[in-house]
Amino acid sequence: MQVVHQNHFYRLKNNISHLGTKPQLLLILLLTGHTRFSLDGIKFYRQYENYAVIPALSSPVKDFIVPQQTLSPSKSLDSLCTAYGLDINNRHLANRLNIKNIAFYSDLILEFTHYFYMTNKGSHSAAFIFLYRIFERFAYAIPLLYTKLADQYFGTFNDLKNLLIGGTDKELAFFKKLITTTSFLEIYSPSTSFGISFAHSSEPVKFFKIIEKHCPSNIENKNPIDQTFSFKLEEMPNVLVNIRNRFFHYKFGEGQSNITIKDMGNTDDFFKIFNKVVCSYLSVITLNICYKDLK
Repeated sequence: MQVVHQNHFYRLKNNISHLGTKPQLLLILLLTGHTRFSLDGIKFYRQYENYAVIPALSSPVKDFIVPQQTLSPSKSLDSLCTAYGLDINNRHLANRLNIKNIAFYSDLILEFTHYFYMTNKGSHSAAFIFLYRIFERFAYAIPLLYTKLADQYFGTFNDLKNLLIGGTDKELAFFKKLITTTSFLEIYSPSTSFGISFAHSSEPVKFFKIIEKHCPSNIENKNPIDQTFSFKLEEMPNVLVNIRNRFFHYKFGEGQSNITIKDMGNTDDFFKIFNKVVCSYLSVITLNICYKDLK
């Protein structure tokens, strides 16, 4: 697998030696839309969309798309780093990029690039699997980040103990606590809204009913006429897990209200839209982990 940044990042080239050994930086460039990648070293795919921007419903008559960058790529990356209080072109900062958690960030690059690869092929149902794998990778980072960022030592031990002896529900609750009670998020808040529209999909009514039925407590706003939803950032893990459990983690004979193929119709069309929202959410979380590691 090979990831390369666009040629106009001459400042990064000049300040950073052996870019391929600095997975944090490659991950930042990948998720902010500044890379091409290849799985075999022969055929390359572009990743020029900025997933650091949270999608909103700007118009009820337009499909949801990841917002296009309005600045040049280099200025867009500079603006993002400035928002986090970092200068990515600073030589001293850049030279610290290869110190921490190389294996963790390298794994995330592989997962994201495989997601983008499957998306490029139009295999959106399969692409979702890599998004969920990314979400599960966060289990490594979240306990350490929570301990590092918690305002009070008191109570932290019990929180970690409950996480270790608990199941998925405990992990989701712990994740939500990291987002809502610490300084983990810097340029967004837990109440920031994600927008999604199925209005111009192949099965707008079916897709709308799937979210409405399986994520009722996580919906912030919905419009059945335009087939649109919004979710608060802090609810996105529950939305992700609910859809995964009801469709991919299908358990027969347990009385669960699962998502059938009949319910969904064209699965790739559903996940084509749903995945972009999830990828944006995971990118925001990933970038926050990166920047917290650098500070």
